[in-house]
Amino acid sequence: MYKNATSVGIDIGRTQIKAALMRYDGELLDNFTYPLEEKLDRDTLLDSIIKSIEQTRRHAGRNKVNPLCVGISAKGFIDFREGIVIGPDHNIEGWNNVPLSKIISGATGLPCFIDNDANLMAIAEYYFGIASGYSNIVFVALRSGIGGAIIIDGKLYRGANNAAGEIGQMTIDMNAPAVTRGIRGSFENSASSDALVERYLNLSGLTDDKTGNKKQLIRAKDVFDLSYNGDSNAATAVNENAVIVGYGLANLISIFSPEIIVLGGGMAQARDEYINLIRANTFSYSIEYCRRDVRIERAALGNNSSLKGAAYFALTRLDGKYI
Repeated sequence: MYKNATSVGIDIGRTQIKAALMRYDGELLDNFTYPLEEKLDRDTLLDSIIKSIEQTRRHAGRNKVNPLCVGISAKGFIDFREGIVIGPDHNIEGWNNVPLSKIISGATGLPCFIDNDANLMAIAEYYFGIASGYSNIVFVALRSGIGGAIIIDGKLYRGANNAAGEIGQMTIDMNAPAVTRGIRGSFENSASSDALVERYLNLSGLTDDKTGNKKQLIRAKDVFDLSYNGDSNAATAVNENAVIVGYGLANLISIFSPEIIVLGGGMAQARDEYINLIRANTFSYSIEYCRRDVRIERAALGNNSSLKGAAYFALTRLDGKYI
């Protein structure tokens, strides 16, 4: 694949679709944001994806750029070889077993390739970000759901059915109460941004008010900001979260002994103090020989990681390669 070959990268978010034009060498030529309707179903989401690609191609045409393919970053389990979104539906009616690659290719006339968002974020960090130059990498996305990906000897480890890397679902608290989503006592239910917010609200006695659950009114970023401004409950919630994240990463170090753990997602954008707390707790709970050479670093590409990963993944697949 020549370095100036260009693709459209698409990241399907919860409230918006992000799109980018990217060259094979990783240069982003342009990026765009397209809002999504508040209530989505299968058809409205597909329509939004197609329109975002068409608009992005029009921008490309005005700049005399002709993208060769489309790469899409999607949540959930993905059959990347067949281009099918398996699920779960993430509250989108009908968003299960969707032959997304076939639909998008038919609508746009471009080859389309899809994969799980955490896999693509890890790929981007490996080729263009903080993990460049390393061969054994664990990527952890700290957000409302905890995602992950594993690269071993320079190849994305996919496991059976492309289901590997569900780091958020490893059990770390066997005494945890039952949950309605995911696995009881999982890393995700204990350490995600939702868990951080819930812990802060419980410590503050603000779980509910007359307008409903206050969990809808505060975000993890607000909890971090409160901790910076001296709120003791917020500081406690953040410190406890860093301990739990440390438990999870220590398990990953013991199992994979990676060269680097890359922390992505919104929570990884918190101040250095939070990342340092995670490092300290991780090293406290891991075996010395396994952790001896590991680095724990914040992802370098920020909000562009899934876009870059999707665009690059599409170009490599078009070139007949599997990452």
